[in-house]
Amino acid sequence: MTDPEEIRKEIPSYAFIALTRRGMEKISLDQCFLKNCDNENPDLLEPFKKEEYEDEKRQTKEIYIKCKVCNGVFILKLVTLKRVAKSTKEESEDPLAMGMVYALDEKKKI
Repeated sequence: MTDPEEIRKEIPSYAFIALTRRGMEKISLDQCFLKNCDNENPDLLEPFKKEEYEDEKRQTKEIYIKCKVCNGVFILKLVTLKRVAKSTKEESEDPLAMGMVYALDEKKKI
């Protein structure tokens, strides 16, 4: 059985959303992302399943979360691109990685 608290620890607290030329906005990931639900209480969100995929270029985690307010299920898809850039000054430095977050419905649609 999967422990919801162990899965919850793998979810970042927030993400930054690009606003084209106006910079970025910080949003909390402790909320329901389904239409017509305004739940922002993390105690009413229950992560219940995690799937992981990895290849040489990216690592992907899909975390399934049930909202106790709207009784819907959504998926937080966390993608880490492993080699976005490499330092030109220090050969010993690890390449930079970049994380992306997607909020999907049960059918994996944005």
